[in-house]
Amino acid sequence: MQQHSKNAAYLAGKFREFGLRTIFPGFPDHPGHELLAKMMNDEFGFGGMIAIDLETSERAARFMEMMELEGVGYLAVSLGYFKTLFSNSGKSTSSEVPDEIQRQMGLSEGLVRFSVGLDHRIDVTWQKILHCLNRL
Repeated sequence: MQQHSKNAAYLAGKFREFGLRTIFPGFPDHPGHELLAKMMNDEFGFGGMIAIDLETSERAARFMEMMELEGVGYLAVSLGYFKTLFSNSGKSTSSEVPDEIQRQMGLSEGLVRFSVGLDHRIDVTWQKILHCLNRL
């Protein structure tokens, strides 16, 4: 859990620096940050789940395919594994939720969720992701 959380915090910061809308409970501006900070075990951080908004499902799909080819991780609907996994929730696990409700929830069609893996060189993983973002 420690590596999972550490890696997610690193990538969330990099995505935000890149200028993407990034959802991560470790950010002080996240709506659940204060509550989670009170409840969590400090040794384990804010967890390994993050999301970025690429605005369209087409961009999200292209990005996820590129990341898989670069060896970042795997495109998946289930987000539980030691390797980084990613999915476009609006087009997979939440596809049964009507579009209007998805928008009310803040689930854009380009939202990509990550379950960040246990990479020991997360900086190398970021470089692969950055390569994909720049190609996008």
